[in-house]
Amino acid sequence: MQLIIDMDGTICTEEKTYSRSLAKPLSGSIESINKLYDDGHIIIIYSSRSWMEFEMTTHWLKQNGVKYHQLVLGKPIGDVWIDDRAVEFDNWENVLKKIENKVK
Repeated sequence: MQLIIDMDGTICTEEKTYSRSLAKPLSGSIESINKLYDDGHIIIIYSSRSWMEFEMTTHWLKQNGVKYHQLVLGKPIGDVWIDDRAVEFDNWENVLKKIENKVK
């Protein structure tokens, strides 16, 4: 499966624009993403961060050991995303279960 995963508030804490390099990984996020990667899924990280933040973001991902195939920046910021393929994020344990159910 090709999985598109949001960055801020899903992989790491949501920080103000000029403090994003200080973001902390959310509990279970890196382990879960790396498991999905190791299981053969394509991991695309999609963020509303600007392309001016590309180098800082790739550095953060590398420094924190996140495995991924592609990073896409410039996602529009919205209050609600309506998508027929979305898996709602509440915590990584539940996300992994939902993905496993979709694979079966």
